[in-house]
Amino acid sequence: MGVNLMYSPLETIFESTMEREGRAVTAYTSGNQFQAFMRRNDDGNNYEDRITLFYPVNAPVIQGSLVSYGNKIYILINKETEENHCYYKSSALACNGMISLNDGTVIGVPCYGSSMKDGLAEQNNIISVIDGNMEFITESNSLSRQIEIGDTFNEYGRTWKIDNIYYKDGILHLVAGVATNEMPYQKIQISIDGINPSYEVGDMAKLEATLYVNGVLTVGTVRWKSSDNSIATIDGDGNVSFIANGHVTFTAYWADKNASQNTEEITVGETVLTMGYKVVVSGRDDLTIGCDRTYTAHLYGSNGMEIEGTWNFEISCKYPKLIKTTITGSEIKINAEDDDKLLGKKVAITAIETMTGTVGTKDIKLVDLW
Repeated sequence: MGVNLMYSPLETIFESTMEREGRAVTAYTSGNQFQAFMRRNDDGNNYEDRITLFYPVNAPVIQGSLVSYGNKIYILINKETEENHCYYKSSALACNGMISLNDGTVIGVPCYGSSMKDGLAEQNNIISVIDGNMEFITESNSLSRQIEIGDTFNEYGRTWKIDNIYYKDGILHLVAGVATNEMPYQKIQISIDGINPSYEVGDMAKLEATLYVNGVLTVGTVRWKSSDNSIATIDGDGNVSFIANGHVTFTAYWADKNASQNTEEITVGETVLTMGYKVVVSGRDDLTIGCDRTYTAHLYGSNGMEIEGTWNFEISCKYPKLIKTTITGSEIKINAEDDDKLLGKKVAITAIETMTGTVGTKDIKLVDLW
């Protein structure tokens, strides 16, 4: 009588090897992790870093996928061993470059660039690199497919112009030639949080600057400055002390990019009270079109203590039909439709505390994150 084995010898060997040598590998685009073990290929004096990756058949990758392991990103240039139901293996090539289009529309696509072809020219017994072409390969995904013929990017110390594009077996191939050197476009954005339109003498605040390059969150060195240190001071960490009546603005200076952003003018100790009450609408001074943001109304008594209020809200804008609001108690959530007509326009929020009749306003600038 035959005996049915629960596992084949191949599965047993694969599972024991995975248990002994398996490492966590991440699918670069999706962020999903899976277990794999690897063998190094051609581990000599080659300038290419190649490995063979062994992984379960249900791993979230295909031929052409980018995967990250350790400090490197690899592209799977094939997918083999489909004759078994246990594992796949792929030859993986370490990426050696990053594609960020000079117009800022596509940022941070890992790639592998092969050796330059036709890059030498001889003239008057002097050999120099004057032109040439190179093929770049990367994963074919929603981001890389935005790259088009004629786009340019900088890598390996040169500017490349894409002459041809083709897709094969999950891999995007870009054939590019050396072009005239050009500087990449950078859209710099500084967003300042933590500020209200008015304060009293003795109040404190903490400002924070969020930095973007071409819509991508990044880090950098920020310096702060007060327009009038006799009214309010600010230290290097964004801590503010309001010390006298008057009007003041603060500036966040991004030293690495030589860029700055000012707050709106802030009133210190000169707010006109209605029967001893004051209304402040808190929230950021900008709103990205197509996104939601919530603002909160606060009612303060003559002693500066916050008290509970009952609220109505009014919104004014040049294109009111493109602004949607949801009101919950003292909060109003605002959504500006993704329409270019709104860029640069302002939305004015008026908060009315119904019991006291006290009114507070806030102006919001509509911006595009990109």
